[in-house]
Amino acid sequence: MILAKPTALSSSALRPSAVPSTSVNPKQQLSAGPVQDTGTRSTLARGFSPLDSFEPAAVINRRQPSPASMAAPAPQASGVPSANDKRPAGDTRTAAQLVDDSPVLKKLGRQKDIKFEQLCKQTGVDPKLDLKDPKQNADGVYRLTKVLEFIDSAKASTGGDRENKVQGGKGDGNIEGITKDGDARHGTEAGMLKDFAEKGYSFLGEHQLPTTKDTHVKADGSNKDNFQWAAGEAGKALWFLPGVSNVLTGIGNSEGGFKGVLEGAATGYFNTLKGAAEGVIGSITKGRANPAGMIFGGVMGALGSTEAAPQPVKDIANLLG
Repeated sequence: MILAKPTALSSSALRPSAVPSTSVNPKQQLSAGPVQDTGTRSTLARGFSPLDSFEPAAVINRRQPSPASMAAPAPQASGVPSANDKRPAGDTRTAAQLVDDSPVLKKLGRQKDIKFEQLCKQTGVDPKLDLKDPKQNADGVYRLTKVLEFIDSAKASTGGDRENKVQGGKGDGNIEGITKDGDARHGTEAGMLKDFAEKGYSFLGEHQLPTTKDTHVKADGSNKDNFQWAAGEAGKALWFLPGVSNVLTGIGNSEGGFKGVLEGAATGYFNTLKGAAEGVIGSITKGRANPAGMIFGGVMGALGSTEAAPQPVKDIANLLG
């Protein structure tokens, strides 16, 4: 048998490629001194796994957190106006353009309880200059606009929607609640604006009108004229006469004017008929299908639908009907 003599080529092919090594002093290996970076740090130390070598660079980069994503999240806007509000980036509108773009600011009156100069002081507007003056503080006008629009779009004092005043989150452009004498009634938009003028931004918070005991103020924050007020008060006093009470209450809650009075009265009358009809039907379904039972059911149904009736009375009427 002839044995092959190993050659340099065959031996190198059989051995794994060796990494050139340098002589290391064992004492140096045990040294407690700082470890020097020789430029051959492992990829694991840099945040990569062994699998990264099989993935495209774009995939690897996508997995790495970017500096922007590691930054603190920007605070979310609460929607409540602030003394630090400014025109958003890119908004270069002048004071005059801001006024033209805001119906509620355009229509803002100068009645005594509007307290215009104090409003200017709270928002940074120069009261000595016209709102559209080229020298006017545009950011101040922007802040004033935000306050007015916030109040104009507020919910009712109960937290419900003011569907006849606010549509799509925007108010109707009128600050209501000023009397003929220029006074702002509490519980109205004008009253809320007066409070802001006197107390500043700390007054703003809940996006709804404040509650009030003023009987001249309707649920939606608007004023009742003297005729509406008298009708509403009479409706409260005559709650035991469902038809009369509902008609009078409907007039008291109407928008005012001849057309509004008719619509309010019709609504009250319809509610009475609806309640009476439901009471009659209820008496039949409960086995009282006789004239006396149906009359009693109709009366109870009408009373239960009387808006001005005390709540305990309505509850008992609905139970008996």
